[in-house]
Amino acid sequence: MKSWHPPLILLAMILPAVIGFALGGPGFGIMLAGFSLVGLVIIAAKVIPNDPIGRTPHPELERRLLVVATFPIEDGPTIQRVADEVHLGGVEPETEIRLLTPAVNTFLSRWATDLRAARERAQRDLVISLASLTLAGVDASAEAGDEDLVQAVEDQLRSYDATEVFLVTRSSERPDGAIEDLRERLRPPFRHVELP
Repeated sequence: MKSWHPPLILLAMILPAVIGFALGGPGFGIMLAGFSLVGLVIIAAKVIPNDPIGRTPHPELERRLLVVATFPIEDGPTIQRVADEVHLGGVEPETEIRLLTPAVNTFLSRWATDLRAARERAQRDLVISLASLTLAGVDASAEAGDEDLVQAVEDQLRSYDATEVFLVTRSSERPDGAIEDLRERLRPPFRHVELP
């Protein structure tokens, strides 16, 4: 928020009421003040922060990958494709890999604020993916994240300073707007890997 925003918001709340009082009396002034407040609340609710996510990686830092997978990585071709895409063939010992899976919830569970089943599904997917990657010789840590893909990545990058971010999805999944949002807002290099 810029320094000139609070006075402008205050003016936007007061000015319609003053004009309403002057033109139509107290009832009209209160009505215009109410409309202006409702309008400001709607505008505030629609404003989505578009701040950059993460830090710009220093070129001399060791490689730290954040691999975001929307499904369990379990079959051989998928593991090979992911390993090829993120260049894990000969992973150096100083490369750190973190696997992140969003905890996707159903509408009713979300409405009832029941996150347990979504967290359990995400944990199960992570265990499968970690076991598969370990069998392929890739050491990684894992965490379940928020249901919203962008929010999950943003939360993870607060504590994990990744030098690259990879999003692995199936071709049947199209995270609406999340890919473009991550491409625009991420400071570390971002790649989207789409698997059949």
